[in-house]
Amino acid sequence: MKKFTQHLSIGAYHTNQYAQVSVSSLFNFMLEAAWLHAQVMEWGYEDLKTNNMFWVLSRVYIEFESYPKWQDEIELETWSAGTDGMYAYREFILRDQAGDVILRANTAWLILDVESKRIFRLRELKDSFPRLEGVQVCRQPKRIKPEGRAEELVFLPVRFSELDINRHFNSVKYIERVLDHFGIDYLNEHELESLEVNYLKEGLAGDCLAVNTKLLNEQAFLSTIVRESDDVDLCCVKTNWRTRKS
Repeated sequence: MKKFTQHLSIGAYHTNQYAQVSVSSLFNFMLEAAWLHAQVMEWGYEDLKTNNMFWVLSRVYIEFESYPKWQDEIELETWSAGTDGMYAYREFILRDQAGDVILRANTAWLILDVESKRIFRLRELKDSFPRLEGVQVCRQPKRIKPEGRAEELVFLPVRFSELDINRHFNSVKYIERVLDHFGIDYLNEHELESLEVNYLKEGLAGDCLAVNTKLLNEQAFLSTIVRESDDVDLCCVKTNWRTRKS
């Protein structure tokens, strides 16, 4: 199985106040490339829909070397990284105009039945998701365990703009809520060095969600998205930070 490559231009609408591409834009680039490559592999959205199934992003691990800026030209590559019977792994690498690596990522995906939400086992289909031999950009994403609750949580409703094509709380919106929770002052001084996410439950219209964050060390935090109605964690997010580069 060959790599899937996209050449992208950073528009103003992809950037933050520092003219750097935002984390959510990078996440969206990766997701769109994954959908497009799955379509080429004949395992895309429409292919699964005909069999009453759909893809779900379950785990993500990303390392950020640097952040491209407005008007930069970048190259995004993605490829199948094999299966373990339940997860289909997909890796990504992003390069700048000089060919230097600026992002490495490994993701784990599930196929679910639309009605029962049962996981479709991939053991018999492992040949459909072969690992690209001799390539591994970073480690696989790991399981993250939630830890405790803050004394006071601020719950906000799921908005129309936060729902995806499956009518679920969009996977990128989880990231945006967690990052925004750190506040402008912290984000003005720090940028992400790595990000790890476990998606646990689906958020829906009508849910009210809060961000719960715990300090792990000076550079690392563990955050969860909590649903008010049943006090369930919908996702866990580990963030590692460095001082923002000028």
